[in-house]
Amino acid sequence: MPPSRGLDPAKSYTACLGTLLRRLRTLHGLTQADVGRRTGFDGSYVGATERAAVRPSRTLVERCDHVLQAGGALLTIWTLADHEWGTRPAPGPPPTAPAPPADHGPADHGLAEIAADPVLEAMELARQAEASDLGEEAMAGLERALARLQRAALATPPEELIPAVRARRRYAGRLLEGRLPLRRHRRLLVAAGRLSLLLARLHEEAGDQEAAEADRNAASRLACQADHTELAAQAVELLASWALTDGRFGDALALARTGQDLAPPATTVAAQLALDEAQALTSLGQLAEAAGARHLAALTAAMVPSAAGGAPGIARVD
Repeated sequence: MPPSRGLDPAKSYTACLGTLLRRLRTLHGLTQADVGRRTGFDGSYVGATERAAVRPSRTLVERCDHVLQAGGALLTIWTLADHEWGTRPAPGPPPTAPAPPADHGPADHGLAEIAADPVLEAMELARQAEASDLGEEAMAGLERALARLQRAALATPPEELIPAVRARRRYAGRLLEGRLPLRRHRRLLVAAGRLSLLLARLHEEAGDQEAAEADRNAASRLACQADHTELAAQAVELLASWALTDGRFGDALALARTGQDLAPPATTVAAQLALDEAQALTSLGQLAEAAGARHLAALTAAMVPSAAGGAPGIARVD
């Protein structure tokens, strides 16, 4: 596998492609997530391409070339970069000794590198979910750990908590490689998705927006695979909150309304999305509609069960 960072653009076409992609994206004032949405790919895939961490597809580069008005420059460099990937020597067989650490999954010899890069880790988790005999106690233990981490996030600096959350998510990723009964597999997908959402918030607080976007994208994909509307709505709400923070009030309004369409009634996320809608409407000067959205948020919050059990956002999905 080629190195994911530190390649010299003057010596590597792959690094040159990533550098040009990043510069064009920046010139257009777009985030990696913006480019991902416009091209139909995850923002994390765009970021990994910029860092020369993956061999990008021709389709991605063609669409980026169009979105960023590169006039074919990206595609020209991609042709050279793709040839560069194809001519690299294949990696040798893995050594038989010493044995790999227990933390490395047997199905992926690149887990050590993935573990060092939170963006690649999020991408790998989503891939594994699309591929466990897991006991009830292990599943319940993971859910209890998630609840503890969510509570800890209220008072712990994000840099201190991120390693623990990532470790639990790696554990969930390994479990997803096994075989599970359908209901337990769905619970594991939801737990992994909620860990990803927690990581997205922590990385955003720590100032790593690229990792935050990758984690949120992974959570959204896991919600889709689990067919879990509440988790999907939580992933949309996070986007809405980021749009509000960035001052993109039109985007925030659209996202808040989309999330409310997804969110189950009488849930905390439904109430939060109504509040997001109210904040966006207020910022846009639509005060009467904002008052209506705040009223809806209050009614929804009043209907949320007061003794749901566990940390906020944790619900059994059996």
